[in-house]
Amino acid sequence: MAVMNPSLVFSNPKRVTHMLWLAAAVMFVLAVFHSTHIGSASKDWVATKVQGIKRPSGRSSLEEYMSVAEASWAKTVKQRHDLISQDWGTADKMPIYAAKTGPTYHATPYTVWDFTPASYGCPHEMERVGRMGDGGKWVCGLSRIIESSHSRPCVIYSFGVRDESSFENEMLSRTACQVWAYDFSVVDFGVQLEPSNRDRARFMQAGISGKTDTTKEPPFYSIADLMKMNGHDYIDVLKMDIEFAEFESMDALTRDFPAEAGMELPVGQLLVEIHLFAGRQTAKGYLDWWENLESRGLRPAWTEPNLLAVTMNVNGDKDPNMAEYTLINVQDRRNIILDGARG
Repeated sequence: MAVMNPSLVFSNPKRVTHMLWLAAAVMFVLAVFHSTHIGSASKDWVATKVQGIKRPSGRSSLEEYMSVAEASWAKTVKQRHDLISQDWGTADKMPIYAAKTGPTYHATPYTVWDFTPASYGCPHEMERVGRMGDGGKWVCGLSRIIESSHSRPCVIYSFGVRDESSFENEMLSRTACQVWAYDFSVVDFGVQLEPSNRDRARFMQAGISGKTDTTKEPPFYSIADLMKMNGHDYIDVLKMDIEFAEFESMDALTRDFPAEAGMELPVGQLLVEIHLFAGRQTAKGYLDWWENLESRGLRPAWTEPNLLAVTMNVNGDKDPNMAEYTLINVQDRRNIILDGARG
């Protein structure tokens, strides 16, 4: 058998190039091959050998996820209370932004946002719906909502539309859900709403509050009263961007569906922009409100800061006083994204 002289190969630049391309082609074919049967088989093997890796397998895997997620969330609740007790004694003494200077950073290196992390997560995929930037929202388990909306009623409430309706339009385009939208500052959806989605979209010029007041112009309604008006007893997705009114409106909803009467909070997931405007909210006020929601089963699945509060100096102080949260209701027997997890 003839043996090639290596010096002849590497002295020919064209031959070197051809050999490199051949090697790349072989690697590509192997990669494709492994991404089909072999890759799948190796993943199965790893899943059986490496502790903690589990393939989704229906109800049991969802229950397992929720058990682990609840423990993770409970850990952050304990950390929250321990740190407040250690540094401040009580929450009423803690500022919203404890670290404003070098010395305060070294003593208390956090803001109030750090006390409400997205420590539960989502048992399915998280997907951003609507435009990038302000206006879009993160939805937990959208694939489950899409699938179920064709076999059961699906209700979306949207509070705070302004002139930007990309979220509402995408939800209507991808699901069979119906949208009820409210905003006192505009008279209709934004131009993003496509004509083909109009028959499942309803808009009313009205504000959202903790208490209904129809003497105002436009009128203001509580969430519970809107549900009665519309003949609804459940909201699959509640989207809310109402410039500080989230506090009184959600407090009222928890009162209108009291836990002591055995009532569940009738919301599958809450997509809310929270506004901590100086002079209008305190750390204690925010944490009391947050823990009221937690007590009703809402768990934080996702969060992102809205840094337009800083870049646009929204409140005149350049503080990061706005953040988006997605919270899922784990004490809700009708929550489609947790279907089969609770009896």
